[in-house]
Amino acid sequence: MQDLFELDIETAQRGYKEGTFTARDVTAYYLTRIASLNDKLKAVIQVNPDALFEAEAADRAYRRGDRLPLLGIPVLLKDNIETAGLMRTTAGAVALEHHFAGRDAELVRRLREHGAVILGKANLSEWANFLTEDMPNGWSGVGGQTLNPYGDNLDVGGSSSGSASAVAANLTMLAVGSETSGSIIHPSVHNGIVGIKPTVGLISRSGIIPISRSQDTAGPMARTLRDAVLALEAMCGEDDSDPATTHLPAGPPYRTCLDERQAVGMRVGFVKAELSDEEQTLYQEALALLKASGVELVEVDLPSNDGLDQGDVLYHEFKLGIEAYLATTALPYETLKDLMDWNKLHPETIPHGQVTFEKANQLSGRLTESSYLERRLADVRHAKTDGLDRLLMEQTLHALALPHDLNYDMAAKAGHPTVTIPYKLKQSGAPFGLSFTGTSYAERDLIRIAYAFERHVTRPIPPTRSNAT
Repeated sequence: MQDLFELDIETAQRGYKEGTFTARDVTAYYLTRIASLNDKLKAVIQVNPDALFEAEAADRAYRRGDRLPLLGIPVLLKDNIETAGLMRTTAGAVALEHHFAGRDAELVRRLREHGAVILGKANLSEWANFLTEDMPNGWSGVGGQTLNPYGDNLDVGGSSSGSASAVAANLTMLAVGSETSGSIIHPSVHNGIVGIKPTVGLISRSGIIPISRSQDTAGPMARTLRDAVLALEAMCGEDDSDPATTHLPAGPPYRTCLDERQAVGMRVGFVKAELSDEEQTLYQEALALLKASGVELVEVDLPSNDGLDQGDVLYHEFKLGIEAYLATTALPYETLKDLMDWNKLHPETIPHGQVTFEKANQLSGRLTESSYLERRLADVRHAKTDGLDRLLMEQTLHALALPHDLNYDMAAKAGHPTVTIPYKLKQSGAPFGLSFTGTSYAERDLIRIAYAFERHVTRPIPPTRSNAT
């Protein structure tokens, strides 16, 4: 059988069509790698007990002549995304360890509709990093400490830590992460993979354990931009239960933007960032490759982050959102305080405390309060109206090309999209890459530019990505 290491969607589906291997073979391959590597990496919290059955169903569909975009493609989901059946949805919290949602999140329904095989659930920074402060990225009470495949001593990033680590280590072909502020971009960059944090509202949040109604989104994580784009296409679309998804702008399929010729002449901003000498060299090398692809580079100054709220907006929205979410479940909790009380009774499950929960619980959670409204409107003004949008418009830019995950918080506050592409390894062994950010619904422009860059680079393989299994 063909070696399945570093398999992408196009190669997988060609193999299915030609009979070189089957969806069951591919799914079994990833399950074998999970069995071999996950005890160390702790990237996967649980596997889907029906994964092989789903793969066999995909094989039968191929034999019937079905050709769905993700037919037979294994996908790992961050464990704050609901699934029906025998998989739990825990957010990494022991308090939710027995939570069976009994339903698929809207994005999961769409993935299944497009033929995907749900492989399992990925570990994460507990509660998507909204439980406490000073907790290591990638740690959860249910899943333990996720490691970076490029080195045990390297930051794995968070909060979609397991999703990123699993993709990098070939434990899955695709993964889905979620982001409130940096939680797709940060781990994607740190694990040397492609991440797409879409415009808020492009993908439904229904069935995702919430933090912030104004900033939450899900997004694909993959080893290639093409794979991430195909997953994005499958997940996006309108959903009556999420008002942010209504009246989405029309446009050609995202996959049609995977053409480096379309990037020629596009204007991209770059910055003089405070980087180490090594990082500055890598950034300049990457920009030179981007310029060689026909992109016009423009030096700009980034807007200041000084006016952005550092907590209260998210605390308000989390308290409201989590209590509304709990009301839809059969869990024995009705309020944030109920969860905190359970944690206090079981302190061994939260060794890093619950400081963020405590701060959120001090607020009313009512979004009519002037303190919330003033800070939220100020965020929109600083990050969006007077921030990124003004910069992009005044300089007539299609995107910004930033080193690593610089300025992710401003894009998050604005609800704007970002795409990460890995470039090279630093001397420490840690990956370094570029992040491309644009205005709302600029995904097509970002894909054009990111693809032009990706065509000139070869993503490095981490040590744990052995193809021995």
